[in-house]
Amino acid sequence: MNKICLSLLAILLFAGTTFAQECGPSCPVCSGAGANDGALLSQGSVTISGLSIPTADEERTVLNTRYGVLGWLDAGIGYAVRTETVLWNVRIQPVLEKENGWKPGVILGTGSVQTGGSDQSVYVQLIKSWAASEVFSLRLSTGAATLVPDFDEVYGQASITASLYERYAAFANYDGESFHEGISWIPSDWLALSFMMVETEYPAISIVFRR
Repeated sequence: MNKICLSLLAILLFAGTTFAQECGPSCPVCSGAGANDGALLSQGSVTISGLSIPTADEERTVLNTRYGVLGWLDAGIGYAVRTETVLWNVRIQPVLEKENGWKPGVILGTGSVQTGGSDQSVYVQLIKSWAASEVFSLRLSTGAATLVPDFDEVYGQASITASLYERYAAFANYDGESFHEGISWIPSDWLALSFMMVETEYPAISIVFRR
């Protein structure tokens, strides 16, 4: 209970910066590496990512790094090159999912929204993973988000990722405004390559380095 109270307090503190938005609260352009639909980074872990969208009308390149601060807290900072905007996000997981059974994990977060303007969002997500075998696994996420300080609108969020051999994946994400679909190849534990269609219209390539 104390962890949940601390989580809510941290989200409110982190959400103090406000911006104006045109994309959904979990747009992959803002995160720089696709949907934030998985478990948090383990403590001490780092990811560095780059997202390129050559034909986009607004932002075409986003760089992002994320760090596992604690076992239940990770944070990221990014840079949207064309619009020269700093993006940041924080995620807290007060409830871990139960591996055996149907109990989902709970993630609370805040993140920048930047495509032709920007806003800070706050959101809650339920996440659940199933490993059908050593070959196939499935991860689902659903939740809701709103914008700071315009709390009058609520956006639904959802994503699904299907993985084969922990090396190949197909995914789809709904950010509250648009759909984004893609495929990933994970040739090693420290590298992931993805091709996606941002807003089902703009082809994009994502590279993620992990340590």
